[in-house]
Amino acid sequence: MRWILTAALAAYCCANVAAAGGIAARANTSSDTTVANPRNQQGSNRTVASVAHYHGRPTISINGEPHSGMAWATYRPTVEVFGDFTRAGVNLFTFSATPTEAGYGLSQTTWLGPDAYDYSQFDERVRLLLAANPNAYFFPRLYVHAPKWWSEQHPDDIVLMDDGQGNHVPFIHASDKPAPSWASETWRRDTIEGLRRLIAHVEASSYADRVVGYHIASGTTEEWMMWGANENQWVDYSPVNTARFRQWLRDKYVGDEQLRAAWGNPQLTFDSAQIPSQSRRQQSELGALRDPAREQDVIDFYLYNSDLVAETINTFAAAVKRFTHREKLVGVFYGYILQLCGEQRQQNAGHLALGKVLASPDIDFLTSPTSYAYRQVGGEGTCHYMSLLDSVKLHGKIWFNEDDIRTSLTSGPVGQWGKPNTIAEDLLQQEKELAHAICTGSANWWFDVGSIRYDDPAIMTRIGGLVQMASEAVTLDRSPVDEIALVVDESSLCYLRTGHPLGTHLLLAQLPALHRIGAPVGHYLAADVNRIGDRKVFLLPTSFAPTPQDRAAVDALKCDGHILVFLGYPGLYRDGVVDENAMADFTGIRLRLSREGTELRVRPAGEHPLIAGLEDADFGVGDAGPYCYADDSEATVLGRLANGQPGLVVKEFDNWTAVYSSAPMLPTRLLRNIAQAAGAHLYIDTPDVVWANREMLAVCVKEPGQREICLPRTATVENLYTGTVVGEGIRRFTVDFDARATCLFSVR
Repeated sequence: MRWILTAALAAYCCANVAAAGGIAARANTSSDTTVANPRNQQGSNRTVASVAHYHGRPTISINGEPHSGMAWATYRPTVEVFGDFTRAGVNLFTFSATPTEAGYGLSQTTWLGPDAYDYSQFDERVRLLLAANPNAYFFPRLYVHAPKWWSEQHPDDIVLMDDGQGNHVPFIHASDKPAPSWASETWRRDTIEGLRRLIAHVEASSYADRVVGYHIASGTTEEWMMWGANENQWVDYSPVNTARFRQWLRDKYVGDEQLRAAWGNPQLTFDSAQIPSQSRRQQSELGALRDPAREQDVIDFYLYNSDLVAETINTFAAAVKRFTHREKLVGVFYGYILQLCGEQRQQNAGHLALGKVLASPDIDFLTSPTSYAYRQVGGEGTCHYMSLLDSVKLHGKIWFNEDDIRTSLTSGPVGQWGKPNTIAEDLLQQEKELAHAICTGSANWWFDVGSIRYDDPAIMTRIGGLVQMASEAVTLDRSPVDEIALVVDESSLCYLRTGHPLGTHLLLAQLPALHRIGAPVGHYLAADVNRIGDRKVFLLPTSFAPTPQDRAAVDALKCDGHILVFLGYPGLYRDGVVDENAMADFTGIRLRLSREGTELRVRPAGEHPLIAGLEDADFGVGDAGPYCYADDSEATVLGRLANGQPGLVVKEFDNWTAVYSSAPMLPTRLLRNIAQAAGAHLYIDTPDVVWANREMLAVCVKEPGQREICLPRTATVENLYTGTVVGEGIRRFTVDFDARATCLFSVR
């Protein structure tokens, strides 16, 4: 997902570590770990870290003190760069390590043999950090894999892939190693033992009180994406995964007869059920969609695939919590629902069980790189995280943003991975990124990815200012104020054809317009709808197959003047079948399903307030099939598809309103009109990006010029980026913006 280390670069990273003082591995030995440590000198070796609700947001707490979560992460630990970020005010760090076997050559193998472990490189990296900052806290990124010798001893426990011809062959990961199947209980047991030993080593060391947690990583690019996802390989056909899939089916279906009925195979038994082949997973019966009557096996596998990833994460997190007496943070990369869109990874990577990870009491933080989409400089782009940030916070978890935007000092072409052309543009990028993090109550680590450079005084000075600002922001009321909710049904995405571009059109491609309506937008799981009923607008783009509980939760939103916006195929699947009537029950609008293809483009027409300013401005995408359209005499037609069918309609009820669009990618003006009709507060009337909480506001623009900003209440406003007071006791104020600039305000 993120940039992948090539063999040459992996070798370079390892060589750099050796040059920085790494030493050769030794079985069952550890280097002398004596380091300068004031807390140990005072007789204390317990540091307790947790996540607590503080001033309206989940917040990191270290020994009872709130922490902003500003941090530095590295693939290339050096005293010099640790020192640069220490001088910028950072005292929280993370670096690569492993309790067993690393991926991509980012650290040396720790598990040398059945009962042989070496932690010398881990200790050396801690030494580098504490030499630069004796008071630093850190949480190592622990990659879990399996040494090659282990895989050779356990041939039934390694990942098998479909070679495209229906043959199952080992999937070979980085450094010519097979990958362990996450379904393997043997691998889980042995890896948990590796975690136990490493944590015991840490807790016995002189730097024990510097450790605040553990970041558990695995899979493709460390991000818990199923093996092979980045390599476009289709897995996992191993005996252990097949056995676990069959057990999952037993838990879902009462008996063989129910399984046979669901899969449409009268000869099937639990013991004969197979993981669908690559060719079967690549096909679909309804164009962009799957027909459960003939494809329930594929739907079931993709539901299982994500359950497996989530359950593996939760298993390791519980072990780490147990070994650390619940006194340390535990986090993972996961839940890339707003990034892995329209490609095979949307289903194959196994990131569609976010709700199960959020339900774990053993997970404290989730993380991803800031989205690789829309990284243009400043307000030319937008900014969002790969997951559903607001559901993460709703469950009391911290979101850590991995800020790996390339700087202008980094090699590579301008525009790649967000790289700007000048130092001045670097500052625009960092100010946008940190305004988003601070306003959304997120933590943030800057990350070198092995090659990103920050060694310019202007960059480091600005980072230092942003670190200070983030620390001060923790004292403000950061309670959420979003009134518009993007609601994503993750399980329904298993009903999409693997890698179909509709997955992009409904989610990732919708975000730029959605984020430019002049108000903050929350990103939520459908399973959390019953907890966010005080919002005013609910956009439901992927609710194809809502559960009975999801249907009831959406029904409960049909009140209080709410506007519910449905896209595509809302409620189409019910009780395991395609049910056209179920859409009317879900949306309140009578919809029809056509199995013929047509362009999913709508041209608005008429005088209705919802389409004001949209006359003759069509939106949507090209050919798709099947499609849905409105067939409801009580609904007002606002736009039609190219074939003349009603493709955009509104239907008003006594105390709520339903809007339906056949086409995805609703334009900003339409979304703004809907927000205004629902009574949502709009901070600006220009198509710029807004982030806000109770006592903070950020605006990010593309074009230069003056903006008038309207607050929801009277407040004293200070521009935090300039340190100037804008006004006291005001509700409206104007700001002159430079091109692509971001302004961050306190509003108290």
